[in-house]
Amino acid sequence: MLESLMLAAAMYAPMNETVPTPPPVVATKSDPNQTGVQPSAYTGKFYLKGRFENYRKCIGQREGRFQYWGTGNNGRYQSTYQMTHALVRGAAWMMYPEMKKWWGTETAKQVRDTLLSTKGSHWSRFYMDMAFYTILSWDAPGSGAHHWAGGRFSCTVNMKDWGGLR
Repeated sequence: MLESLMLAAAMYAPMNETVPTPPPVVATKSDPNQTGVQPSAYTGKFYLKGRFENYRKCIGQREGRFQYWGTGNNGRYQSTYQMTHALVRGAAWMMYPEMKKWWGTETAKQVRDTLLSTKGSHWSRFYMDMAFYTILSWDAPGSGAHHWAGGRFSCTVNMKDWGGLR
């Protein structure tokens, strides 16, 4: 009986949000998590329950073949999502409010400042995935897709299947 009451109370009581430990900002090219198709390492506010995961995979394959450490156009574009330096810096600032909620002001500032002083191609998968989703849905779901318009094959925010490796 007591167990049933405790279970019922737990089901209706607001759950305490767990605060994840910040992952390392910098990752090396030799880190196995920095290459290959994997589920998004970020699943926070802008992830939207995976609504755009097929789109992310399509962009990651099309732009950088899922080499998070990669660069394009003589270093102008960074990471598997091929973001400009300005877009990477902007993403670090955009990500700060969510990081602040998770880790508190001081830790979030330290992470943000490290992101700002680190090339995007050296960011760990978690922060690059977070940057992608934050940019993609900052104003509204899918509103930032114009940053990845064009390319050698089509990726759309409404795609049901990303088609795998090409």
